[in-house]
Amino acid sequence: MTTINYKEEYEKYKSKYWKKHHETKSLKCETLELQKRLDIYESAVLYGEVKRLSNYMDYGIISSHKYGDIFFHSSQCKFNMNTNLIGKKVKFNLMISKRLEAINLELEINDTLSAFDILDSGIYKQNSLRVDELSDNNSDNSDSSFNSCVEEVEELISEIKIDNDILHEDNLDEDIKIIQNARKIWYMNYRTHQANKGWFNMIDNDFVCTWQKDNANQRLFDKLVIGDIIAWYTIGIGYSAILRVKDNCSYITDDDLKIWHSTDESLKAHHEWAKKNKCRIIKIPVEFLAYTDLYHCINRQPDWTNDDWTSGFRGPNAISPTHSRWTEQVIKMYQCMKNNP
Repeated sequence: MTTINYKEEYEKYKSKYWKKHHETKSLKCETLELQKRLDIYESAVLYGEVKRLSNYMDYGIISSHKYGDIFFHSSQCKFNMNTNLIGKKVKFNLMISKRLEAINLELEINDTLSAFDILDSGIYKQNSLRVDELSDNNSDNSDSSFNSCVEEVEELISEIKIDNDILHEDNLDEDIKIIQNARKIWYMNYRTHQANKGWFNMIDNDFVCTWQKDNANQRLFDKLVIGDIIAWYTIGIGYSAILRVKDNCSYITDDDLKIWHSTDESLKAHHEWAKKNKCRIIKIPVEFLAYTDLYHCINRQPDWTNDDWTSGFRGPNAISPTHSRWTEQVIKMYQCMKNNP
């Protein structure tokens, strides 16, 4: 009778699975890159929504269903930059310089955004719209009173036009600017027993978790603010992600837990563990600015001294390191993760 070494078989098939996973991921990235270049070559018109703007209104990020987050600069916009743009739909072309970038941006006039809304919002830029675009379908395009109204609006806007001077650090990656300008850059850690499987589940679902027990993380709901940065550390391994908080913390739900607990028995076991240990799991919704798998976490760089490099702290609490080079270290880790995904 042949004895099967189940552990050996498990490791063999796990290795095959992860090999296929990475091959598929690589092919998807290659296909996406080819599609980007085809869209650029054909000057394809793409659509997206303004996701966020810089504090100085000189650049922003578009959320695109096709390519995710895309950088754009104010000089490429046919409208003025202000906070009214958030959530507005735009159409654009693509170019690739040091990064993927949206160019020739125009506001998309549709059922939810009329030409009059654009005029009222303060984002209309003189000569960016034709008179016929500003006319109601039921009105006469030659209506002189309407044209007069447009001229008055243009005159007013020209007086309050926002200054879009380019900042000296504009050549930096937009995410690096986000890190530099963040209100707080926190250190947090977590312990994993599921290797990459559990880690990728969190990445796919845009959140990370920590636990609340005794004095641990009692003030986390007040500490973390939308827009804060978290350097995420995997205990015993190294830094695994640079995160941006995108929503308020909450206690984890059963629906969230199902990404790890696929059966009722497993979910029940988790609740029994939490009750026994008087522990609650906190969900932190985040944007993964950069991350790595758990086999390639970031540790102290060769050109950094032990005194300058902030290694892992004890405990799961959100900590704000005071070292003068902490922000520089986080940017360095971000760059390493981006260059070696």
